[in-house]
Amino acid sequence: MSRAGDTAITSAVHHRRRVVVDVILLLMRNGRILLRERANTGYGDGAYEPPTGQLSDRETIVETAIRVAAAEAGIAIRAENVSLAHVMHDVSGSGRIAFFVTVSGWHGEYTSPDARWFAVGNLPTNMLDRSRVALRNYAEGMRFSTYPAFGPAGTGGGPAGFGPLHEAPPWQDAFSA
Repeated sequence: MSRAGDTAITSAVHHRRRVVVDVILLLMRNGRILLRERANTGYGDGAYEPPTGQLSDRETIVETAIRVAAAEAGIAIRAENVSLAHVMHDVSGSGRIAFFVTVSGWHGEYTSPDARWFAVGNLPTNMLDRSRVALRNYAEGMRFSTYPAFGPAGTGGGPAGFGPLHEAPPWQDAFSA
């Protein structure tokens, strides 16, 4: 608090929301996608997901993808081979934004024992649900989604004004289990 004449001046402090930004690699080859088994993370251990990393300070999405490819996948990718596939806003916890990117080519071979190639039509049942939903949405041509997904307003069952929460999407596509 400071004084200007006889008037006290106060300043309200507003805290900005900080959101975790994930970069998730969709490495696909011959109708198969590379998934790794989570371990020692404290969340979803034992479940499969694509190679994933968090955006670091002063790092671009593409730089994160290159870092994740080298650190988690043991492969080298070039910036021009990275394309945006899908963006997901995960509101199920404290909030995350996930950028799913495809990689059109890479050098090296993924040899980690915690990763396997899965047919896109036969994903593992023990896969992180938000990754499974994002893959389905991407296969349907959606470029953005919110997790968990809300249906159209006025259909009942969900939070006021948002419609029902879709537990099991009704579509079948290349990424269905």
